[in-house]
Amino acid sequence: MLVGRHFWPHGAVDAGGHLVELATGLKLAGLHVSVVTPKYSTAWADQFAFREIGVYRPVRMFRSGWTARGDRSSSRYIRYLREWLAKNPLSCDLFFCDAAREESIATVEAARQCGVPVVVRIGGNGSCSDIEFFMQSRAGKRCRSAAMDADAVVLGNAANHRNWIAMGGKPLTSHRIPIGVGPALDQGLSNQSRLRRAMARINGDLYVPDHCAVVLSVEGLRKDSGVTTLVDSAFALSQKINTLHFWFVGDGPLRDSIYERLKADGLRQSVAMPGSFAISDDVFAAADLMVHIGDEGFEHQIPTAIAAALPLIVANTPTARQFFAISDAQVRERIIERLADAVTAGNPQGGGPLPEQTLPEQTLPIQSTGQGVWWFDPGRPKTLRFAIQQITSDLETARQRAQQLRRIFQQTRSGSESIQQYVRLFRHLVDFSAPNNQQSPSTETAQ
Repeated sequence: MLVGRHFWPHGAVDAGGHLVELATGLKLAGLHVSVVTPKYSTAWADQFAFREIGVYRPVRMFRSGWTARGDRSSSRYIRYLREWLAKNPLSCDLFFCDAAREESIATVEAARQCGVPVVVRIGGNGSCSDIEFFMQSRAGKRCRSAAMDADAVVLGNAANHRNWIAMGGKPLTSHRIPIGVGPALDQGLSNQSRLRRAMARINGDLYVPDHCAVVLSVEGLRKDSGVTTLVDSAFALSQKINTLHFWFVGDGPLRDSIYERLKADGLRQSVAMPGSFAISDDVFAAADLMVHIGDEGFEHQIPTAIAAALPLIVANTPTARQFFAISDAQVRERIIERLADAVTAGNPQGGGPLPEQTLPEQTLPIQSTGQGVWWFDPGRPKTLRFAIQQITSDLETARQRAQQLRRIFQQTRSGSESIQQYVRLFRHLVDFSAPNNQQSPSTETAQ
């Protein structure tokens, strides 16, 4: 049984999209999967089936956050969720909590009452990680304590693994399972322009002329997400590159203010803010490039963009460098500092083939994941413009580079291999907890 705060239709939320992919992958691997998640409205159904997976919503979650007392307190939420998990009519062999937040407390306590193993995943990256949450409040300390009591803890990257061990996590129960990149997205309409026209018939704001390029952002419309960096640069970008259209996919408290800001800049006809999508595959397939700045998004959104072979422009941040396995010095070498470099790389002059030593870097085969994306300095907006200009000046070459990046990720960090690591870990824990089984646990199942 999988427990998480977000699931379908919250596929646009990074954690929700990750849980959707995990549940689907485990189901395809032959496991019987059910999902427990809160409902955010009384109008939502208490249970339904998603891809033949039973989804249950026994407890109400309020969008406005926790209060100290009353119906919206975290203690009430934990208590109700724990009681439902412990007394639910479903039979399960293992509990898995997708994040070490309040749900992990209820899940660990319910698993102990049921006598089944429980796994907690330390999710997030950088400032959005559960590790940071542990150090911010008393509630975070309770969640850390609950994770300590779990039979196994799953960590997605080296930084979280190191910090977890430093906090007192047990090495024998800590398992590194990286976020993988799945197969190429299955596009219902193979032609991008046909896909855009189909989406425009559903939402007129998504109409894009054939000669224009779509810049996609899927970050939450909040101050801490980094989306304001792209918003601040949108007017200057549209003045320099008049064929750009911006799609801001997502929701958040800054939605209205961002819309008014872009409208005041005269960009109303070049901007679409369609809200969130339950499944965003078509959005990634219809865009020409994606800009990502914040720490959130590296569990589902970035891997999905890579699987879609979408050219990526990423801010130079510690989280991004860790995900793409590249150093700060290497990133600084790859940031485009001059317009001449961007234009020359995008449109090499000369009629015949160039020797490999003089080919623009964009056209050379990439050797590592860090070379497959375009980098920019969030403190210098012009570097973002130069990266966008290089991509839009030669979209076909940019897509080929994105396809190379996808192949490297699928070879070194495959989504199917990550699912198999989860399957081996779960089966090992279930076998170990079975009666008359006296073998000692090992971390080899998740390595």
